[in-house]
Amino acid sequence: MDIQIVLKQGLGDIHFGCTPEVVRAIYGEPEDVEELENAVDGNVESIVWNYPDDGLNFFFDAANGEPDLSTIESDNLETKLFDSRIFNVTKDNLIALMTENGYKDLEEDDETWGEHRVTFEDAQLDFYFADQELTLVSWSSR
Repeated sequence: MDIQIVLKQGLGDIHFGCTPEVVRAIYGEPEDVEELENAVDGNVESIVWNYPDDGLNFFFDAANGEPDLSTIESDNLETKLFDSRIFNVTKDNLIALMTENGYKDLEEDDETWGEHRVTFEDAQLDFYFADQELTLVSWSSR
């Protein structure tokens, strides 16, 4: 399976803004579906389709009617960015890969649940690390 991150666009033939049917046509039925509600009014804001066997999660924005793809997450060890595998690579090497490709708007923070996050705002991309190992990458168009 080729999991090639296309920054601000999507994953292969799956583009941000597409409907859940596009993801279903490529990956089939999700193993798990979550609905994330607004804490204030209880309305569904996002729908998450989980494909644990593929190491992928697709987030659909549902706040404005018809759900559309807004974010993709991967913990698949085969995930590539700029044709380079990004898991089992050091944080410094990932930062270098991003800066070599023109992305420099870097922010780092420790999350309350314990992971270290490296964000490139100009790429709409987050890397999450636990004990210096990449555990998850998340990207979007917004």
